[in-house]
Amino acid sequence: MLTVTVVAVDAVPAAATPRATQSAQAGYEQAIDDALAAIQSYWRSEYRDLYGDRYIPVPPSRVYAAAPGVKLPRCQGQKLTYADAAQNAFYCFDDNFVVYDDAKLFPQLYRDFGGFALALVLAHEWGHAIQDRADNEGAPTIYQELRADCFAGAWTDEQAGGSSLPKLDPGDLESSLAALLTFRDAPGTSPDDPLAHGSAFDRVSAFQEGFESGPERCAAYFEQPPVVVELPFSSLEEEASGGEVAAEDVIPLTVELLNDFYSQVEPAYVTVELDSFVGFDSTKRSTIPDCGGTSLTVKQVRNRAYYCIDDDTFGFDQPFLQDVYDQIGDFGVSALIANPFATRVQTIQGQPGVADNDLAVVFQADCYTGGFTAAFFNGALGSASLSPGDLDELVEASLAYSRARGVSAEVPITFLRLGYFRRGFFSGYQSCDLATIQDEVADL
Repeated sequence: MLTVTVVAVDAVPAAATPRATQSAQAGYEQAIDDALAAIQSYWRSEYRDLYGDRYIPVPPSRVYAAAPGVKLPRCQGQKLTYADAAQNAFYCFDDNFVVYDDAKLFPQLYRDFGGFALALVLAHEWGHAIQDRADNEGAPTIYQELRADCFAGAWTDEQAGGSSLPKLDPGDLESSLAALLTFRDAPGTSPDDPLAHGSAFDRVSAFQEGFESGPERCAAYFEQPPVVVELPFSSLEEEASGGEVAAEDVIPLTVELLNDFYSQVEPAYVTVELDSFVGFDSTKRSTIPDCGGTSLTVKQVRNRAYYCIDDDTFGFDQPFLQDVYDQIGDFGVSALIANPFATRVQTIQGQPGVADNDLAVVFQADCYTGGFTAAFFNGALGSASLSPGDLDELVEASLAYSRARGVSAEVPITFLRLGYFRRGFFSGYQSCDLATIQDEVADL
């Protein structure tokens, strides 16, 4: 079982943050210039195909780097100061200008996530500029915001493809997920809130939909809106607890729900007993269980939850999952347990490539986990249901797992895996056909 322990996280004091060097400042400014040029070029090419009219650019003089003392124009008659732009970026409808925080937000994003995070925010704001030009900004706020995320995803795909625009660098797609987490709504926000922008999962989904399907899908968001899974708290009690299950109950409840789900969808499924889950501490070699009579190395199991095919058992690095629980939340742990659970189901099904950790099989397991989560979301698994923020926790845990396992930034594995999770979540368990996924992997 998962037990509560105190996990220390080192913090860097504000005074220890190094001042930006001259070269870093030049790189920051160049990243903004490159992003603006690439976004304007993209919409010059795409706007006519999308709306049958010529694209009118946002003039460079109408892009404002806000900082204390910088004069900003009025927006719809309202006077603006730096306080309106602090920790923010926005497009002003009708008055046609973009403002970004050049003193705090953008420098921090550049330090934390790199130049692509700046481009992502600007591409999102240009999504609003496109809505303004298409005269269709009257939809609910959350659809306006998700549509702008979708347009940003479509623009990003162009950078990844055969475009003459600047190409994506390794790690950019992964950083897009982390950056979108920064701008999510707080758990419990109602999608009807006039200030709602979307949960992290909703925003990642919109971004990935634009990346996969192009700007045509984004343009149809108001007529054919995306599924929004942002959930308000159902009671004051749930709000007080944050919807979190006690640490010692997370794995037992997750196993119970997974058994329920796979018993419904897989005829050959055999129930998993809770004692099949073995926790260990990867810093203590003697606690690591064998698999099929073979000793596993610390490197193999550190920061990992896995399924041992030979013994039909599961192992998990307890300190890592404890850290996920403490820093992210209960469903972050559930998601990391659900994935090797899906591997067990693939083994029962006799899917080829399971023992070799084939990439297509990994993606199918993510898709299965999406199907399980959708059943949980829809109330098909007993009386339990997802809480506000649970899907955001899944996104966070996926990123934490990739960082902890040292996944190469050369392959946007987390970005791709979340895409297959979304497939299972939105289209169901039956959409996770291995042959189809194998064909897709061959085209990567």
